[in-house]
Amino acid sequence: MRFRALVELGGPLFLALAALPAAAGPPQSWTARYPLPADGEVAVSNVQGSIEVEGWDRAEVEVTVVKTAGEEGSPDDAVISVERNARALRLRTLYLQGADAPVQVDYHLRVPRQARLAGLRTVNGDVVVRNVEGDLEAHTLNGDIVASGGAGSVVAQGVNGDVRVSLRALPPPDGRLQLETINGDVDLELPENAGADLELSTVAGRIEGLPYFPAAATDGAVRARLGRGGLTVRLRTIRGDIRIAAPEQML
Repeated sequence: MRFRALVELGGPLFLALAALPAAAGPPQSWTARYPLPADGEVAVSNVQGSIEVEGWDRAEVEVTVVKTAGEEGSPDDAVISVERNARALRLRTLYLQGADAPVQVDYHLRVPRQARLAGLRTVNGDVVVRNVEGDLEAHTLNGDIVASGGAGSVVAQGVNGDVRVSLRALPPPDGRLQLETINGDVDLELPENAGADLELSTVAGRIEGLPYFPAAATDGAVRARLGRGGLTVRLRTIRGDIRIAAPEQML
């Protein structure tokens, strides 16, 4: 796949970055827009900061980046790499060699509602997605993953934090719905009349849910079928609870 640019020197991103002063101070931000087809692909790779994505009814992506430097850093210590072609947009946070302290970089994106979120990754920060119906893949080391209003496959993996997903519709039977963390809870809100095969597992926690299976299983694992079954749903944590509910029962 050939991309149009690696870092958009001379484009709107470069101009916005170049306009920022080097001294540390209040958060500084810039916004840019890129055309993308309704079913295009978006990926974000971050280190220190959150990623928020919401769907809208436009064939373009609006990117807002907020950079916050500590007393020993500068906003210019962080640069945003942009890779794009006619069907994909990929953003990545890069830090200049020798930077004393990581600059916090927070992303807020508005993307076509049917876009595929091919990889939202951060190390220290939350990943939040609202009203995007394409497939979602999200990862964080220290932070929560929260997604609502989706209808595509979801693969969400955390380490220290909760994973909470609310679906407008289940993916097709050949799709994926896999929510995992190590230290945190996993919550799934199902659409009405959902049919799925559940595989739920926790080592040090409780499994709670609808009367399709014991309301508070304590043996660490539950397998159950909702309705006529279909999509395999895997929810896993090591130290945390698993909760699965219909819309009216979710907290």
